[in-house]
Amino acid sequence: MNIILNGDFEAKCSALAEELNYNLYDAVLYDNGKVYRYEHQRANPCNNSYSVSKMFTMAAIGFLVDDGKLSLDETVYGYLADEIRAEVSEEWRTVTVRHALAHKMGIDRSAPAAEEVFMQYDCNDFLTRVFSDRIVHTPGEYYCYSDGAYYILSRIVTKVTGKKLDDFLTDRLFTPLGFSEPAWGKCPFGYPLGGDSLYCRTEDMIKLGIIFLNGGVYEGKRYFSENWVKTAVGENLGMLPCEKRSHGKTGAHGQLVAFCPETGKAIALHAYQYNGNYDFRGAAIREFIEK
Repeated sequence: MNIILNGDFEAKCSALAEELNYNLYDAVLYDNGKVYRYEHQRANPCNNSYSVSKMFTMAAIGFLVDDGKLSLDETVYGYLADEIRAEVSEEWRTVTVRHALAHKMGIDRSAPAAEEVFMQYDCNDFLTRVFSDRIVHTPGEYYCYSDGAYYILSRIVTKVTGKKLDDFLTDRLFTPLGFSEPAWGKCPFGYPLGGDSLYCRTEDMIKLGIIFLNGGVYEGKRYFSENWVKTAVGENLGMLPCEKRSHGKTGAHGQLVAFCPETGKAIALHAYQYNGNYDFRGAAIREFIEK
């Protein structure tokens, strides 16, 4: 990736961050083949992408769907039955990979899995912990955001490929795209969390947004089928609509990857916004990629 200096982009980012009192680390803008980066303050080269991690887990599932090794309509229990160390309710046996990707497994917002801080659980076996939550809605009909869903998906990737999620993506995405030092937070059993704690550089994180912006292609090489891109975007698998014309994924404390097919632009941010005010993300999308 060739990053070009752009004083106008840097000045606008700086002014916007100051206006909104936003604790921005850096921002990277892709504009129809040109890439610009703005560093607002010095930070670690690789930073926690928080829930933007889910977009990468979705990408791993996309590779397996494109390879014909996994079906979105197979049940998550079917893939992981021999890994779960507790009795699983009949309702769980109807939850599919598609439901997990779309946060529509049927868990309730009051259930512990919706809080998604695994380290608060008095349990080392995260998989059993997630499957112990009650399915109280018909899977596919009720949206409940869940890190637990993406931990399940991480484990499914391993079950299908024999590789941990981070190792699989190293082979299929990180190394081919030239990622520098990505790392993923893991459970006590060594499996990447899937929904959180992927550390990477902002200029690498945006590459997945560019791939989806370009229908599955990055710098002339196809990574995903057009069908997978349409499915993921159309069904909000690992992503959601952003502002008026964009799609992408946000993460806690101000992280973002977003892309706008109408304008041919994408943006990525790393930040740590400790007061819960994320106005900069929407403003950045409106100012830089939807115009």
